[in-house]
Amino acid sequence: MEKTGRLKLSNGEARVDGTLLARKGAADPLGAAADFMTNLGLRDGQCVTVTGESGTVGDKAVLFVDSAKAADETLCGGAPAGVTAERVAALAPASTRSPVSPAKKKGRKAKAKSANGPNGKSTKKTEKRTAGKRPKGLKKKPQKRRS
Repeated sequence: MEKTGRLKLSNGEARVDGTLLARKGAADPLGAAADFMTNLGLRDGQCVTVTGESGTVGDKAVLFVDSAKAADETLCGGAPAGVTAERVAALAPASTRSPVSPAKKKGRKAKAKSANGPNGKSTKKTEKRTAGKRPKGLKKKPQKRRS
């Protein structure tokens, strides 16, 4: 039997989409399965594929795992490894913003008028106003003192 799903490691047990994993012949079959998965480098929340046969340990239904490997995330719904539904809910914003209405988009501020005329060309008025003035940013040169 082969099963693909999210690995859940907690309390010394390993589960794949709710199916409890175990190792045959181990003194602690449930703990051995969790150690087996960890030793393979598989992490909690990762998408995995396990193979083995169905059985029971005590009164619990288990999958006696023979092999396991990481699986493509798209096989488990595409959520990134380590992201659980609880984590997604915790990160979601408390409220979402409403879209901007078209009426609000129209109320844009007008551009500041420039000293120049239309098309950025200077006019006679602006030439008179700025005649003899130093452009902004240029400082007056210090004059030499006469002794």
